[in-house]
Amino acid sequence: MTIHAIIGCGRVAPNHVDGFRALPGWDVAWACDRDPGRAAGFAAEFGLGRATAAVEEVLADPAVTSVSVAVDHAQHHVLTEQALLAGKHVLVEKPLALSRQDGERLVKLAEQRGLVLSVVSQHRYDPLVVSVARWLREGRLGTLLFAQVSLEASRPADYYADSYWRGTWAGEGGSALVNQGYHCLDVTRFLLGELEVKAAIAGRRRLADVIETEDTLSALLLAGPTPVTLNVTVASDTLWRTRLELTGSEGAVCFDLDHPSTLHRATEGVASAEHAEEQTADQTGPAPGIDYYGISHRRQIANFAAAVETGAPLVADARTALGMIELLEQIYGAAESART
Repeated sequence: MTIHAIIGCGRVAPNHVDGFRALPGWDVAWACDRDPGRAAGFAAEFGLGRATAAVEEVLADPAVTSVSVAVDHAQHHVLTEQALLAGKHVLVEKPLALSRQDGERLVKLAEQRGLVLSVVSQHRYDPLVVSVARWLREGRLGTLLFAQVSLEASRPADYYADSYWRGTWAGEGGSALVNQGYHCLDVTRFLLGELEVKAAIAGRRRLADVIETEDTLSALLLAGPTPVTLNVTVASDTLWRTRLELTGSEGAVCFDLDHPSTLHRATEGVASAEHAEEQTADQTGPAPGIDYYGISHRRQIANFAAAVETGAPLVADARTALGMIELLEQIYGAAESART
């Protein structure tokens, strides 16, 4: 039996327990959280054998092969480094780190020690996203003319007031973009390739008295010659909605990533019967946690486990996540330049 541990027992932790317990020959034995009461409650709820507030206790357990790091953003690189130094494979929630320098150190450490390091980018594994990537490779949209990417979310004041880290530059590293908007930006990069930042603007439109980071951000990016507009906000009255629309010379596609991922529009000749078959075959049960997270943690965790067991390639590897840190830094830098 391969043993996994959960470090951080917050909103997304149930997805990790669900994903690892779905794997033959794997189990989750530890719950670890800075709040010992939360760790104990999480362990009791999910039937985990051990709970602690001490990360060192988890990492000292020789039975533990790998860990999930699902804590505040600022601690991602700290705890990931500790785990790698202890010889554990690591699956860490996004972002890998809050600076390129910290991210590079983790990537090099994992490579030097021959350990698997993956950052959660679960929507890269969505059947719909995989289908759209194939349609693009096959040229079904023709020449891509432009892309529009948006996220609308609602985060009330108490979401930040009740947190020791959200809404702060030191703890979260931003807000609307680095936290909620990360996945739609990541999928855009997965589909279209590297993105160049041309302009950005950010502000606090509704939460100025609550957070020091942005609640709304817009950016103009380029994917080669193709313009990409990005708009993200947590100041909306919509709980959660992502939307990606790709318009080409021979077709267009519009889809969401959430509740679960939904294809809204595919012009004639773009979509295929294979996609419908893939979606039908992918009925793996309801999401274990917040519904708009979807169920693709299961797919990424299966990929992570295969990498640990057999060296299988990762769809979402650490260097991919390092590229995301660089892109986030560039967007925030452009937004700051526009403000000043």
